[in-house]
Amino acid sequence: MIATAISMPPQALPYTLDTSPNIFRERFGALSIEQWRDLLVESMRTQVIGDVEFPRFPPTAIQEQIHGQSGEPAINEAFAVYAFVKSKQILQEKLAQNCSFLDFGTGWGRIVRMFMRDFDLNRIFGFEPQRATCFVARSLNPYLCFLNGEFTPDGTLPANRFDLVVGWSVFSHLSEFSTTIWLEEMARVTRPNGYCVFSTWGERFLNTLMSEQNNLAQGKEVHWYYQMCLKAAGDIVAERDRYLNGEFVWFGDDPSLYYGHACFLHPNALLHILQARGIAFELVEFDRKSLAQDVFILRRT
Repeated sequence: MIATAISMPPQALPYTLDTSPNIFRERFGALSIEQWRDLLVESMRTQVIGDVEFPRFPPTAIQEQIHGQSGEPAINEAFAVYAFVKSKQILQEKLAQNCSFLDFGTGWGRIVRMFMRDFDLNRIFGFEPQRATCFVARSLNPYLCFLNGEFTPDGTLPANRFDLVVGWSVFSHLSEFSTTIWLEEMARVTRPNGYCVFSTWGERFLNTLMSEQNNLAQGKEVHWYYQMCLKAAGDIVAERDRYLNGEFVWFGDDPSLYYGHACFLHPNALLHILQARGIAFELVEFDRKSLAQDVFILRRT
C-alpha cells in the first residue's frame, strides 16, 4: 500500500533515470567531443533533447559575474578545459565510468557539465564554498551532487575519494596560505595515483597587465578586471620580476587572507610548497600555452 501510494505513473517522466547509471552516456556517448559541445550549446535553447532533459543555465548576469562571459563563449571556454583533459594520455584511465570526479570551485557547474558523459552520475561531484552559487548549481543541475563547504578545508570533502579533480580558475586567485592548505586538502581527498588538473595565472597575464598599464597611462579604455589587478599589484614590473625569479605572487584584496584578484603560481613556487609541507603530490606537467591560464597536473603519490 505504501509503495503504491508514492509511486509515480510511468508517463510522469519522459525517461527513467534508474534504467542507466548515466542517461547522457547512454543516449549521447557515441558523439564526438565536438558534437557533445554542440549539443550542450543547443541545450541553452532546447532543454529536452532526445527525450533527455538537460540541465538549465543561469541568467546572463550570474554567468558574467562569476567568469566574465556567458552563453556560447562560456561553454566554449569550459569545453577547451574539457578537451585539454581528454587529450592527456596519462589521464585516460581516470576518465572511466567507475572513477570518481570532482570539479573544485564549480561555480554554477559550468566545467563539470562537460564531464557528464564520462562518469556514472553518482560519481560526479562539484564543490563550491559560495552558498548562494552552490544553491544555483544545485537548482540548475539535479543530476549531480554539489557540495558546499567553507573557504578553508572543513572536512566536507570525503578522504581518499576522487580519481580525477579539475579546478579551473581557482588557484589563479588564492593567497599563498590558501594555496597551501587547499593543496594539502586535495592530497587528502584524491586517491593514490589519482590526478589533479588546476590552473593559475602566469607570465602571459603579467605581460598583458604591463601592456594595459601603458593603455591606462594613455587614457585608453581598460577592462575593469585589469584595472583592479593593476591597483592591487602596485609596481607591476617589480611583481613580474618576482614571478620570473620563481616567487609566489598574489594580488590580494584586503581584508581577505584567502582569495584575491590574481595569483601567479610559478612552478618553482609550487614545488617549494609541495616539498616544504610534505604534500603527497608529484608535479607531472606544467603547461603555459594550451589554455587561457597556465595549467599544472599533479599526481597523488
